[in-house]
Amino acid sequence: MLLLNKIEFNYRNGTGTFNVSIDELKFDASLITCVLGENGSGKTTVLNLIGGHLKGECGEILLSGEDITELKAEARPTSTVFQQIGLFPHLSVKENIELAIEPNSLFKKSPATKSKADRILVDFSLTEFESRKPSQLSIGQQQRVAIARALSSDPKVLLLDEPTSALDFANISILKRMLKEIKDMQTVPVIIIVSHDLHFVLDIADNIKFIEKGKFVFDGTTQDFQKSKYYIN
Repeated sequence: MLLLNKIEFNYRNGTGTFNVSIDELKFDASLITCVLGENGSGKTTVLNLIGGHLKGECGEILLSGEDITELKAEARPTSTVFQQIGLFPHLSVKENIELAIEPNSLFKKSPATKSKADRILVDFSLTEFESRKPSQLSIGQQQRVAIARALSSDPKVLLLDEPTSALDFANISILKRMLKEIKDMQTVPVIIIVSHDLHFVLDIADNIKFIEKGKFVFDGTTQDFQKSKYYIN
């Protein structure tokens, strides 16, 4: 379980100060949790606080009882797939994955790393693309590589920011199937998705959390969310 406790985050933008305030927020293992909210409500800020890309003024983040609040992003047992995907354009698919497995070695990779990368390529049906650069892939294929790369470090928390934003219907279906397989195989204990795509969320989420102006105002099952005032069909 991932727990955010007494988190306060404040920053000033062009129109004033924006605050994210979390009294207590739990993300259970073996579930896919989706965070919903309007633009500017704080969804991605929460994702970045969990991933260590932002730091709150106070509060703590606990993962399976372990305090990870002070850990930098690269030291946290979390992996983030950002909306912009962020693959290294000069590296091949396989090299992108190898670098995630063994980030401290820029050139020669160990046999164990190469073997693990080969296994991940097979698991994600990427073997035929292993020598291609990201620019030679479709957006859907790039995202599959990004998720494979994120999982190659064996994280305990997988964070996805707007994963359907650039995908067509066919690739969204592939993504849903991939995430359900990751959940069913318990590849990652905690999966958290930020999304505007309500149809995708209703198909994939076990739990939905709704944030409004920096505060969480709903936390419950997908079925309960559809009965709440925050559900707009």
